Amino acid sequence: MAAGKQFDVAVIGGGIAGAGVAADAASRGLSVLLVEKDDFASGTSSRTTKLIHGGLRYLEQFHLKLTRELCHERALLEQLAPHLVRDFSFIMPLIKGSPFFSLKAGLGLTLYDLLSWSIAGSRHHRRLSQKEVLESAPALNPRVFSGGLRFHDCITDDSRMVLEVIKSAAGEGAIAVNYLEVRGFERDERGAVSALRCHDRLSGDELAFRCRTCVNATGVWSDQVYQFVAPNWRGHVQPSKGIHIMVPPSAFETNTALFLPTKDKRYVFVVPWQRALMIGTTDSAYSGDLDHPLPVLDEIDYLLSVVNSYTETHKLNRSDIIGSFAGLRPLVQGDAAATDTSSLSREHVIFEGPAGIIGLAGGKLTNYRIMGRHVVDRVLEKLPGLRAKPSRTHRTMLGGFKDKTDFLTVTAAISAKARRLSIEPATLDHLIASYGADAQIVVDVVEADPTLNQRICPDFPPILAEVPFCVRHEMAVSLEDLLMRRLRLGILHQGQCLEAAPRVAELMEILLKWDRRRVGHELAALEHSLREHMDLLRTTVAGP
Repeated sequence: MAAGKQFDVAVIGGGIAGAGVAADAASRGLSVLLVEKDDFASGTSSRTTKLIHGGLRYLEQFHLKLTRELCHERALLEQLAPHLVRDFSFIMPLIKGSPFFSLKAGLGLTLYDLLSWSIAGSRHHRRLSQKEVLESAPALNPRVFSGGLRFHDCITDDSRMVLEVIKSAAGEGAIAVNYLEVRGFERDERGAVSALRCHDRLSGDELAFRCRTCVNATGVWSDQVYQFVAPNWRGHVQPSKGIHIMVPPSAFETNTALFLPTKDKRYVFVVPWQRALMIGTTDSAYSGDLDHPLPVLDEIDYLLSVVNSYTETHKLNRSDIIGSFAGLRPLVQGDAAATDTSSLSREHVIFEGPAGIIGLAGGKLTNYRIMGRHVVDRVLEKLPGLRAKPSRTHRTMLGGFKDKTDFLTVTAAISAKARRLSIEPATLDHLIASYGADAQIVVDVVEADPTLNQRICPDFPPILAEVPFCVRHEMAVSLEDLLMRRLRLGILHQGQCLEAAPRVAELMEILLKWDRRRVGHELAALEHSLREHMDLLRTTVAGP
């Protein structure tokens, strides 16, 4: 694992922030080590609203610079990751009897368009009649709204995005390791970090990795890392909790994503995603276990009540929910802890903490590439004798493609072979969207063993052939790695995922040479995680 090598930069944190730093540093020719104490994207970066967006909500806080930056990055990522980042249409209903809101929303979207004006292929908003809104979202109550505004952002799979960026970094020579937990540091005569002391959570080994600089990109865990070298470290990050719930498409009829204004002057998304409807998110200060945030009934009921305020007949209740998840946003904290986290900045901050560790706090999934470049610029300031190339992430394709033409050629070839093997169209689309050019490897698995061309869960397109791919090529070492983050079934439908787990465990038992005790442990761990969410709803299934 290159324990004897000195790395130019060691990055702590395997979410999108750390992945972005590693990819940028490696693209400039630096030697890079990326370590993550759990699985890649197991924290915040697998629990977002899955949007690559310009931050329409941030215009209300006059964050014009941030919004423009996000709009430009959104357009760039559509080009760099065409398999994974896709245009998505949203409708914002205009509430009857609220002319001021309608005016403000129209002006806000006009400004949103202007901030994207110079971007090739940018799509501008337009006003819809009540009839047009109902054609796209029949579940809405026409007595509530007079019309709507249609605008565009992009949708992605957040944990798959992290994996693609890490693969890009590895392709440039970076070494990335999950389940390697930093438990301390070694320091040189100047007091600066010179090595990471790590615990391998899989083997139990204690390891040290020498480095010239260190980056703390652990998000809401940032302050804990600094406390290894400065026990009295004052925190920079305020965790904000956001939850999402999943319901089947039959529970709420819509052909488009919705951006619903709330009575408390916030917004709730209803997003068709991977054959389910995702509803979120909340935004509240959090002081609990950072490793284990869970939805609570009040938060779930809040989301249900917002959606139900727009419906006429069928009202959603807790029994409609098939999945839920909670995540923590690392927001930059001011002089005092905030109780209203919606007022805290979403912009990222880079600073030098104790022992010379460079810190990255805040930021968004959308602008991970810019955060990475800014951090590496700071790293290079600390290494003046190091010759580095300019950053290349603005033109490096993700997904294993050379350019847009290569994307079209490769995906056409994959599609042709998949059709010959009778792989379902929905599964084929899922494979390309998830793995890019590597979808060819999954198709080859099906060709070698047609029995693996079976859905893992009946209502969703992932197939068994993905299991060996994720184990062999994506460092999935547990059932949760595979079902929660590589395939997302553990958040899409927690009941179906639980039923499918034994069959997936049988495959992983063979691939990873598990004994029966390990199989039992994996099944029990996954069941515990899923039932924490399922039992929460079952306690009062009738709902509000």
